[in-house]
Amino acid sequence: MEIFYEERNIFFFIISMSEDQIYNELGKICGLKNISNDSTLLKTFSEDLSFFPKNDPKYVIWPENRKQIQKILKLANSLKFSIIPVSSPSGPRHHGDTIPRHNKGVILNLSKLNKIINIDRKNRVVMIEPGVTFTDLIPRLHKKGLKLLMPLSPRASKSVLTAALEREPITIPRYMWDSSDPLLCTEVFFGNGELFKTGTAAGPGSIKQQKKSGQAQVNPMGPTQFSPFRVIQGAQGSIGIVTWATLKLELGSSIQKVYHLQSDDIKKLLDFQYELLKYRLCDELLILNNLNLACLVKEKSDDILRLSNKLEKWNLIFVISGRGKLANDKISYIEGDIHDVMKEKKLELTENGIINENDILKFLSQADTNPWRLRLSGGYQDIFFISNYERITEFILMVKKQIPKNLGVYIQAINQGTSYHCEFDVYYNPNEKEETLDVKERFLKTSVSLMDSGAFFNRPYGLWAKEVYKRHEDSTQVALKKVKKIFDPHNILNPGVLCFDD
Repeated sequence: MEIFYEERNIFFFIISMSEDQIYNELGKICGLKNISNDSTLLKTFSEDLSFFPKNDPKYVIWPENRKQIQKILKLANSLKFSIIPVSSPSGPRHHGDTIPRHNKGVILNLSKLNKIINIDRKNRVVMIEPGVTFTDLIPRLHKKGLKLLMPLSPRASKSVLTAALEREPITIPRYMWDSSDPLLCTEVFFGNGELFKTGTAAGPGSIKQQKKSGQAQVNPMGPTQFSPFRVIQGAQGSIGIVTWATLKLELGSSIQKVYHLQSDDIKKLLDFQYELLKYRLCDELLILNNLNLACLVKEKSDDILRLSNKLEKWNLIFVISGRGKLANDKISYIEGDIHDVMKEKKLELTENGIINENDILKFLSQADTNPWRLRLSGGYQDIFFISNYERITEFILMVKKQIPKNLGVYIQAINQGTSYHCEFDVYYNPNEKEETLDVKERFLKTSVSLMDSGAFFNRPYGLWAKEVYKRHEDSTQVALKKVKKIFDPHNILNPGVLCFDD
C-alpha cells in the first residue's frame, strides 16, 4: 500500500513538472504577461451557449506575432499538448468548437493580431489579421466607399476572418460564386508548424514584391492544381492557424431602396426570390419568419413579441442599389423589371410599412453590439444546414412539427441560388431548467431527423459531428483523417472536433 502511494505521488510529480515546463516554455515565447492560468478566465473558455460538455483549458496564451505562433506550434508538437485557436476578442460563443476536449488544451487567443493590413479599393480586396472584428473593419471600409460581404447582423466583437473561415452565409447571394466566398488567399501555419500561403499569395514573389508590381491576392485557387484553402475552411481550427487572409469586397452604394414583402404562404416568396436572383435584380436577399425579423429590429422581449404579432408569417426582404451619376436611372429600370416579374408570375404580395427601411438597412449593413438571437429569451440553439430549393418547405414543416413554439426561421440563398442555408433558431430561457432540458431533447432529436431525411449539415459542430460522420465512415471520415495526418501528424490542433479523435 505504501509503495503504491509513493508511486502515485511520483506519477503526479512528473505530471506537475510537465505542466510547469509547458507554462514556463510558453512564457519564454510570449512573455509571462501574455499567458494566464487564472481560474475565472479559464472558466469563460470552458463552456459556451451550446449543449456541449464543459471542460476547462489549461492556459490561455496571447501571441503577438507570427513567429510566436510558429514557436508555440513547434513546442506543442514536442511536448504533446493541444492548441485550440480562438480569434474573437470577446462575446458569447455558440457551437462548442472552442471548448477543449481534455484538460491539456491551451487556448491560443489570436485577438492581439488585429491589424487591417491593406485595403485595396481598385481590386476590391482587404487583407486582415484574425483579431480584426466587424466593428473594426466596417467603418474603415465605408470611408473608402467599400462594402464588406458579411453574414446577417454579425456580433460586433466577432472575428471577420473566423466568419469567413467557418463559411457563414453572406446576405448577397449574387456575389457568392463559390462556397468559399468571400474568403480569398490566406497565410497559414499547419499543425506541424510549417508556414504556407494559399492561392496567388503563394507566389511567385513575396507579398511585398507582389504588391510592388501591382498584384492583389484575389485568386484563392492554387498553388498549381492544389487548393489548400479548401482544407482549412470549415475545419474548426483543426488543420491550421490562419494569420492573415484576403477577403472579397464590393463597391458601396450611393442609393439603396428596401423592399419588404409579406405572405402567409412561403412558397410565393420563395418563387419570387428565385426570379429576383435568376435575373440578378437585387443585392441583399433573404427570407425571415415574423419572429426572427422582430428579433432583428427590436431590442426588448416585449417589443419583439408585439412586432412579431403584427407581421405576417413570412417576410421577403431585398435591396436594390445604385451608385454614381446613373444611380437613379438604375433604380428606376430595376424597379420596372421587378414589377414585370411580379405581373408575369401573377404575384400579389403586400408591401409592409410597419418597419422603417433604415432599421432594415441597419441590420443588413452593421454589426450588432446586442446579439439579436439573444434578445428574446436570453438563450437560443440554432439548427442549420444546406438544402436545395425544392425541399425547403418540407424541412420547415418537419421542424415546426417537432418544435412548435419559440421558433425563428431564416432562409438564405447562397452560391448564386444553387442552394440554400436553412436556419431554425430555437429561443428559450437558459435559467429555466425544465425548459432547457426540453429544448436540448428537441434540438438533438430534430437535428438527427433532418440528417436522416437528407438535410446536408455542412458545418458539423459539437454534438452534431458524431451523428454526421458516422453516416460517412467509409468515405469522408477516412479521407479527412488522412488529411489531418498530413498537416497535423501529432493531432495538436483542436483534437476531438469533426471526426478527429481526442
